[in-house]
Amino acid sequence: MFIAKDCRYLWELIRVGGHSSKAVLITGCDSGFGRELALRCISEGFTVFAGCLTEKCLSPKLHTVSLDVTSDESVQKAELYVKKNLTDGLQLWGIVNNAGVFSCYGPDDWTSVNDYIRAADVNTFGIVRVTHAFRKYVKRSEGRIVSVTSVNGRLSTPGAGPYVVSKFGAEAYMDALRQEYYGAGVKVSILEPGIFRTPLIDEEAMLRRVEDVWSRVDDETKEEYGEDYKDYFAKMWNELFITKSSTKIHYVVDNYLHALTARYPRDRSVFEVSIRQVVAAPRRDTAARA
Repeated sequence: MFIAKDCRYLWELIRVGGHSSKAVLITGCDSGFGRELALRCISEGFTVFAGCLTEKCLSPKLHTVSLDVTSDESVQKAELYVKKNLTDGLQLWGIVNNAGVFSCYGPDDWTSVNDYIRAADVNTFGIVRVTHAFRKYVKRSEGRIVSVTSVNGRLSTPGAGPYVVSKFGAEAYMDALRQEYYGAGVKVSILEPGIFRTPLIDEEAMLRRVEDVWSRVDDETKEEYGEDYKDYFAKMWNELFITKSSTKIHYVVDNYLHALTARYPRDRSVFEVSIRQVVAAPRRDTAARA
């Protein structure tokens, strides 16, 4: 068994070459994983099309394109921009679906259908939308399609229903693509990180998410749960994410780079997962005692 693991490890060290003739499209490059990956890819010799939602990301240091993964028009414009710049033998080698959101926090009783739609529009259909627009280029280059999902793409946790459902959907889509593109020479990989400290993990922002959801809850549900439970719920989630989150963002970037550059990339990369990160929903009687 150890020999097999050693062989697998050595197998994964074999890399593809010719990075200078390869381009990579990365969504969600405004900050966090996407920005760091764009910089790493440039240092590896790739041409990088860094998809950004906000103008502040646009920098002369990066080959950037405005990209909102929830907008068909924005994605179509990005595709035309990339097509125009694939010159002098440059091929689009990789699609990296990195853009993602936490749409809401709270029990399902607090959520609406729109909360689920908003999460899926970025985390699931954003991946589908971008992949559909650029897949023909990656099929020509026999390149890579890589998406970040989450440990919540295979294990559900309470209080994050819209997020979890959207990540399960993203995993199902990528698994289908992997099987369909097997004969086309395109490698399809999923990254399943645990909790990492990025701009998404911000204490004030997380409190605002809970308050926003709570503000839309009807009076009957508010009476059922109570303000104390709402406050305890927000405190519990913040303590979990702030105290258990890892600052080692390079773990994620390293795994992205493996998926793009390894000749035999892993189908899935799971990292920074701890059973202590998976918690049950706080009981309402616990909130009363807190």
